[in-house]
Amino acid sequence: MHDSVATFYGGYDQTGVRLPSLRIRWIQLAIAIAVVALVTFVATDVYLIDAPPPKVQVTAVNWYAGSSLVATTAGFTVHTGQAFILSETCEIFCYNFNGASVSAPFQLVNLSIVNEPVQFTNLTIRAPGGNFDGQLAITLDIGPLTNPS
Repeated sequence: MHDSVATFYGGYDQTGVRLPSLRIRWIQLAIAIAVVALVTFVATDVYLIDAPPPKVQVTAVNWYAGSSLVATTAGFTVHTGQAFILSETCEIFCYNFNGASVSAPFQLVNLSIVNEPVQFTNLTIRAPGGNFDGQLAITLDIGPLTNPS
């Protein structure tokens, strides 16, 4: 698309071919980046409000020795899938616990029982992977009656 005669008259054939130079000022670039960041933050906030992260709300912990309810403790809130530790102590006349189980959907990860000088029963429990709102039941399997002191 070159006209050799037009070159003689000052190159008017090149007038429409050249693209205008785009000059973006730094302030315009900074404003554009700030607007994109603000829109991203607002979209994230709206998403979190519409779909809050799942949580595990334990309203109470019921402790059973065999089939008998022996204690009820206050509830708590943990994150989904989080491992946490609950403890039970006994000082005078204690059962010899030899195992434990937890109510579904919780999972028993570890059980540690120390009988002397004070009986400590420590359970490591993993919270369920989804929303939960209710009570946690812990059943301690009992053996013969002992006195740790």
